[in-house]
Amino acid sequence: MSNSKIKLLWIDDEVDFLRPYVYFLQEKGYEVETASNGPDGIQLVKQQNFDLVLLDEMMVGMDGLTVLQTIKEIDPNILVAMVTKCQEEEIMNQAFAQLVDDFIVKPFTPVQILAALKRLVEKKTIIAEHIKRDFAKIFLSRSQIKTFEDWVSHYKNIIRWQNLINRFGDEILQQSFNDEKRESNRQFVDYIVENYRLWLIEKNKGPILSHQFLRHFVLPKLREKPVFLFIFDSMRMDQWLACVPFLKEIFDIKEEFYCSLLPSATPYARNAIFAGMLPLDIYQRCKSDWVFDDTAQNRFEPVLLQKFLQSQAYNNKVLYLKTSSNEDIENSQESLIQLQPIKDHSGYYPLATVIINFLDLLIHSTKSARLIEELITDDQSLLNITRVWFSSSSILSLLKKLKNRDCHIIITSDHGFIKVERPTIITGGREISANLRYKYGGALKVDPKTAIILSQPEEYMLPAEHLGIRFVIAKSDYYFIYSTKPKEYEKTYKHSYQHGGVSMEEMILPVGFLSSK
Repeated sequence: MSNSKIKLLWIDDEVDFLRPYVYFLQEKGYEVETASNGPDGIQLVKQQNFDLVLLDEMMVGMDGLTVLQTIKEIDPNILVAMVTKCQEEEIMNQAFAQLVDDFIVKPFTPVQILAALKRLVEKKTIIAEHIKRDFAKIFLSRSQIKTFEDWVSHYKNIIRWQNLINRFGDEILQQSFNDEKRESNRQFVDYIVENYRLWLIEKNKGPILSHQFLRHFVLPKLREKPVFLFIFDSMRMDQWLACVPFLKEIFDIKEEFYCSLLPSATPYARNAIFAGMLPLDIYQRCKSDWVFDDTAQNRFEPVLLQKFLQSQAYNNKVLYLKTSSNEDIENSQESLIQLQPIKDHSGYYPLATVIINFLDLLIHSTKSARLIEELITDDQSLLNITRVWFSSSSILSLLKKLKNRDCHIIITSDHGFIKVERPTIITGGREISANLRYKYGGALKVDPKTAIILSQPEEYMLPAEHLGIRFVIAKSDYYFIYSTKPKEYEKTYKHSYQHGGVSMEEMILPVGFLSSK
C-alpha cells in the first residue's frame, strides 16, 4: 500500500508549530489535513474519510482522550496515534481502553513520526487481510433471511462492509463485494415478489408500508406533544447513517424502519404517506387529487394530508413546507419555531411537516451538471457530499433550535435510489411514462427476468388512467431503454442514480426519532 493512498488528520492545538513535520509528511506522499482543536478535528472526521489520525493528548478545551472517544464512536475503524508528553501508565491505559492504536512521545523527530505512521499503515494492511478473510461471512447468512427485519439487518451490514472495503479493500475485493450485493438484491426482489401482494391485503403482515406511516409512527406521537416531521426526498439508509453522527451530539436517537410502496418513487410513495391510502384508493376516493402527468405529480400533497388528518378527527394546526435550499428553510424557520404546543379538543397537538428536496435534486444533477458528475463518481463520494451538506445545512441549525422544545422530532425518507448498471429493452405503445425504473402504458413488453410485469396494476393497488394499461417495475439495478437507439440510451443513463424499482436501497427506509439529551 503506497503512502499516496494514505489520508492523515493531525489534531493539535499547536499545529502551526508542526508545519515542518506536515511538509515532511507531504513530501513522503501522505495527504495531510490539520485541526487546531478537538471539535474542529471531530467535524473533519464526520465530513471526510481519514485513514490515520495523529491526536495530541493535552489540548486546551476538549482534551485528547475525549476526542479519541468521540472519533472512535463516529468511526471505530479509523486508526489513531496519541501524541503525548506523558508516559504515565494511567493515561496510556485510558487511551488503550478507548482503542488507541499507537503512541508517539514528545519531543519527537520527523523520522519517529514516520516510523509511527508506518506501524499504523502495517496495521491497516493487517486489517485489510482480516477483512478479506471475513468478507464472505455476511453473505453466507443470506439463506437465513426470512423477514423484513432480517433484510434490514442484512442491508445495514452491507453498508458497514461497503465502508470497510472502501477504506481497506482493493479493486478485486470491491468487485467481489459488488457482485455479492447484486446477488443480495436479486434475492430481495424474490422476497418482495413473493410477499408484497399479501402485505397490501393484510394489514398486520410484513413491514409498515408508506400508506401506514402516519397512522403508525406519527398519530400516536401527536397525542403526546407537537410533532416536527422531516421527510428527506430520496434519502437512502447509508445517507441517513452518514448524518447520524451530527445528530448524536445533541439528540438521543431511536431508529425504526419501514418499506416503500412500489413504484418506489415520490408520486406513489409520498402521496401514499400523506393520504394514508394506497395509490389506487387515492385515485378512487380522491380522483381530483391524483395526477397522471409526468410533472407535478405531488401537487396535492397538502390536500391529501389535510383530508387524512380530518378522517382521524384531527383539528389542530398543520404546517406543510416544501424546501429545496437553505434559503427556503431559513425563511420558514420562524413559523416552525413559533408553533404553539396547544392540544385541540380531540386530544391532538400541532403537526409541522417539512419536505427537504436537496438530496433528490443532487442525485438527479449527476448527469445534467458536469461539475456534479465529476464530484459524485461513486457512492462514497455521494456520502461525503451528503455529510458536508448536512453539517452546514439550515436543517441542522433548525434541529438545534428545536432541541429544547417539548416536541417529537421525526426524520425519514419517502424512498431511496440505486445506481443503475444494466439496461433492459422495453417496447410498447406510443404513450409510455418517462421514468427509467418504472413505466406504465399500453402493450408494454420487457424481459421478465429484469422487471415485474403487471398486466393488472390493481394487483399492486396502482391506478390506471385507461383500460389496457400495464406497469413494469425494474428489478435490482436494471433500467429501461428503448429499442430505437439502445446504445445511445445505455450510454446516457448507465451509472446514473434512479428510483422507482425494487431494491434494498430504494425500499428499506429509516425512521429516526430524536429526543434532547
